[in-house]
Parts: sequence; C-alpha cells; structure tokens
Amino acid sequence: MTDDRLPQPYSGVRILDLTGELGGYCGRLFADLGAEVIRIEPPGGAEDRRSEPVGPDGRSIPFRFLNVNKKSVTLDLASPDGRAVLRDLVAASQVVLYEAGPDRDSMLADIASVPGGRVTTVFSYFGVTGPYADFAGSDLVAQALGGIAWLSGEPGKPPLQLAGRQSVFVTSLYAAAATAVSLWDTERTGASHVLDVSAQECIAHSLQNAVQVYDLESKISRRGGEGTRDATESAFVCADGYVFLAAPLALVASWGGVLAWMKEEGFAGAARLSEPDWQNRGLRATEPMKVEFRKIFEDFVRTKTKAELRDVALARKICMAPVSRVADLEADPQLAFRRYFGRLADGTAFPGAPYRLSEPVWSVGRDAPASGQDDEAVLGPLRAASRH
Repeated sequence: MTDDRLPQPYSGVRILDLTGELGGYCGRLFADLGAEVIRIEPPGGAEDRRSEPVGPDGRSIPFRFLNVNKKSVTLDLASPDGRAVLRDLVAASQVVLYEAGPDRDSMLADIASVPGGRVTTVFSYFGVTGPYADFAGSDLVAQALGGIAWLSGEPGKPPLQLAGRQSVFVTSLYAAAATAVSLWDTERTGASHVLDVSAQECIAHSLQNAVQVYDLESKISRRGGEGTRDATESAFVCADGYVFLAAPLALVASWGGVLAWMKEEGFAGAARLSEPDWQNRGLRATEPMKVEFRKIFEDFVRTKTKAELRDVALARKICMAPVSRVADLEADPQLAFRRYFGRLADGTAFPGAPYRLSEPVWSVGRDAPASGQDDEAVLGPLRAASRH
C-alpha cells in the first residue's frame, strides 16, 4: 500500500479504457500509479469478464488481474446518446486507450473530433494501415506472424506458442511506455498524439536477440539458440518436480561442480561422465549422449527435492535452478523476502509491482469493478453539467 500523503505520479490523470485483450494491462499499469482509469463496457458487461480460467468465486482470473484499480462505466456505443456521452468523457480525459474493432474509423473520428490535447493510443493486431489492417488476430496469430513462434520449442520440432498470452502483455508494455512519453509532451505543450500500436510489430521487436544477431553476424537464429545444445542443458525430473541444469564444458565451474558432487556421494554415474568422450563438445550435442546424460542425472537427483538441489547449486556454483509451478511462487523465499505478494480486500493473494521505485507510489487498492459499478459516480457529474 502507498502512503496516502505521498502523491502518485499519475494522480489527477483520467484515462478512458476502451480496450479488450491487447490493451488491458496498459491501463492497469497507469491505474497502479494513481491514474483514474475508466473501463468503458457495453450494457451487460464486456466479453472478457467471462474469459477463462475462472477462480473459486466464479470470476474470470484474467479479467480480475487486468482490471484491478480500474472503474467501470457502461455505455451503449451503438446509440447516438452513448456516443455523445463518450465524447463528453473524452473531453474530460487526458488519455484514451482504444482497441480497434469493426467500428474503428467512426470511433477514431469521434475521439479526434473532441477539442483539447490528449493522447489516443490505438491497439490492434496489425496496425490501422497496410494489407493486414483488417485481418482478425489472436495471441497465437501475433506470435506466429511476429516471428517469436519460430524461436520457441525444440530444434527439429514444430514451432510453439509461448504460454501466458505473451503478445498481449508485450503490446501493453510497449504501448504504456509510448503513452507515458506522449502524455509528458501533451502536458508540456498541449499537443495531441495518436499512437498506432501493432501487436505483430511489438513481437517482431521482441525476438530475443535475433535481430541483432542477424544484423551483426548475418546469422538467422533458430529454435534451440544460436548453437547446438549440450546434453546437460535441459529440465530434469527430481523428487518433487523439475530442475533446469546447464553444465556444458564452457561453464567450467558448473560441469566440474556436477562431477565433484557425484563423486563425493559415491554415485556410480560419475565414472562414466569422467570418460574422455564427455570432453568432446560435438559428441555432447548428439542425441545418444543427451539420452544417456538424462538417464544418469535423473537417477542421481531422483530422491532429491527442488529446494535441496537449489541449495547445492548455490554452494557448488552449478548453473541449476528449480522449475517453479505457479502454486510454488507464494512460498518462494526470494519473493517472500521482498514482500512481492499482497492481499486484496477479500484476502486473495495478489502479485505485487513488476518494478521497484525509490518512492512507495505503487498500490493495489481496489478490486476489479463489477460491470457499471461506477456509472453514477462518473456519469452523474456529466449529467449535472449538461443540465446547466
């Protein structure tokens, strides 16, 4: 929680959130820092309120996460009256976050027609111009056309979609940064800005270091990294889950630490891993040696827990770490020490800030709103003003 006496950086800034999938996290980043973010929903609530998975209370977990700290106002934007109210809200806002839909052109024209300087950030899968501009999109489509699916998965196997709707969050992160810079200029000069944010372009800008590798070395990055993967570089089964290990010959301390550890415990497999062929980098990247190492190493760690293996890795300078499940994170000692998780009003554990600022200005003070929860509080003053 924040100190109520300390102003948050976006206190006094009103942001209209007319987004769906792509822009939800962008609005929340501003809401967490004090902006009044008003989610505009159709009567009956937005479709993403019903997105899966759902929690024990029957509420959508993604919706709840993305809409904490926001307000909700319902408007029928298909009606002239709804559009008129929207224009009034735009006039009282410094930022409009809009996710392009079938009525994109008329909506953007309505927003642009409202006098005053503001930032309008337009989210879409492919941008508002070009041959793909009117194509339907999705997280999977954006990852595929943006190139990240090409880099995901095992060498020699089909491309994979990254889990966790990565294109959605990358798009929101890039849009938030651009919106913040543009808002600073609007506050300084009064100028308006329209930002055209394409999910495909955001993904294409986030291809690990693939673009730089091509630019500097004329190499095309592929699944499995820039070279062949060593037999030790993988996730391995242990007593209560998986650990990830990396102990190629190039990581002298890691490989030496694994061998010394096995020898100290009298593990028979240490003798095999000490033979000359395990000093051959080319052989270590072949499938037979990968299969052999997996059998040896999993036999060695089968009775050891992830916590035990983590402690050994730190003590012996082995490049190895537990593969955490989501359920493990609340008890993670690093996250616990830094008090990463907080609590909502109903006691639900909730992820903390994705950054640390020197001033305590980030907060989660309000659960995701019910549909239309803030209609009277937000629209009442507009109605009163119109009567006068």
